[in-house]
Amino acid sequence: MNKFGIVAALAGAGALLVGGTLPSTAAVASSNSQAASSPVFVKRYFANTSPGHPHAGAYVPKTWKHQVLAPWQDKFADAKHNQMIRFNSATDTSVSTTQAMKRKVAALKHTRGLKVVSTSTASMKSTSGQGPLTISTVVYTYRSGKTTRWVADRFIGLQGVNYSEVEVIVGGAPKDYKYLGTVLLNGTRSLQLGS
Repeated sequence: MNKFGIVAALAGAGALLVGGTLPSTAAVASSNSQAASSPVFVKRYFANTSPGHPHAGAYVPKTWKHQVLAPWQDKFADAKHNQMIRFNSATDTSVSTTQAMKRKVAALKHTRGLKVVSTSTASMKSTSGQGPLTISTVVYTYRSGKTTRWVADRFIGLQGVNYSEVEVIVGGAPKDYKYLGTVLLNGTRSLQLGS
C-alpha cells in the first residue's frame, strides 16, 4: 500500500489521526506550509433549509470560506492552498454506502489520469451523537490541467444504517494528503444533521 492509501486505511478504520483530541482544538501536523500555523477546526453550519436555519454542521478548518453550491450542497475551501471539503446531504438514500462508492468509481472511469488508490468500507464513532457511522470511501488522484489532484470521496450512513445519507469530499494536492485526511476525519466524525 502506498503512502496515499495509508491515510485512507487509517481514516477508513476510524483511527484517530489527531491523537484523540477534539476537532475544535486539534493542531494538525502536515507536509505543507499549514503545519507551522496549526490550523484550528471549528463547528460550522450549512445546508440552510431557510435563512438562519441550518440543517447540518461539522468541524472544518476555521479559515476556510463557505460557499453554497446548490440546495443541500456546501463547500468550505482554502483558495490559497487549493484545498476544499464539500458536503452533499441530498444523496441517493436508496443505495448502501458501498453501492454509492462503487457507482462513484464507475462514474470516474474516463477521468483524465485517474488512479484509484483505495476503496474501503468501515464503521466509525460519531462525536456529535449521530450513533455509529457506516462509511465507504474511495481515494483517487487525477490530472487537472498540468497538476495532479488528490481526492477522498466518502459516503456516510448515520445512526448505524448502511445506506448513503451524506457524501463528504476532500480534495487538494497529493503532497497534502495527510492534512486532507485529517480534514475528512474531523468532518466525518463531527457531522451532525438536524443541527
